[in-house]
Amino acid sequence: MKKIQAIFIALLMLTLTKPANCQGWNQDKSGIYSIGVGGTQVLAIGPGYSYISSGGFSLNVSGEYRIHRFIGLGFETGIDAFVGPYPPYFVYGDYRYPAVYSAIGIPIAMKVNIHILEAADVPIADRLDVYAGLNAGGGPAFYTGPGGGVYGFLLAGPQIGIRYWLNRNIGVFGEFGWGATFANVGLTF
Repeated sequence: MKKIQAIFIALLMLTLTKPANCQGWNQDKSGIYSIGVGGTQVLAIGPGYSYISSGGFSLNVSGEYRIHRFIGLGFETGIDAFVGPYPPYFVYGDYRYPAVYSAIGIPIAMKVNIHILEAADVPIADRLDVYAGLNAGGGPAFYTGPGGGVYGFLLAGPQIGIRYWLNRNIGVFGEFGWGATFANVGLTF
């Protein structure tokens, strides 16, 4: 009797399982690539001060590779431009002038994302992708403020995003978070 129950349960499980999506978040590609524009914030580190938190404009390129059905590991790089006040003031004699700096940074970040709709096996997941993850990295910044030179910066934080595939080869995305980007929009290939 127990063998019949075990066979019945096994057959029931086989008939009730749903096949996996054939396209999913990466459109059956081993990797996807994106170009985007947006805003970024980093922690700049250099001599004469411990850190400056900077926000700026970002033009970026990213890639993501499937390491599991709903987990992707990727990278982000590009060019970040920052402009802001330099603390403290620039002092010349008895006068204090607020100093402004500008910097061009080259971020190099790693990203890991969990693709939520794919994990839940939602039928719309073949065109729509909702993901959340973490990013961390850093890079050089070419700095023009007082004591200018080449300094480093760090970035880290969470991100959430949405991607919609217009067809199998091109999609649009929006991403929000902290670290590599606080707002980013662009195209995915």
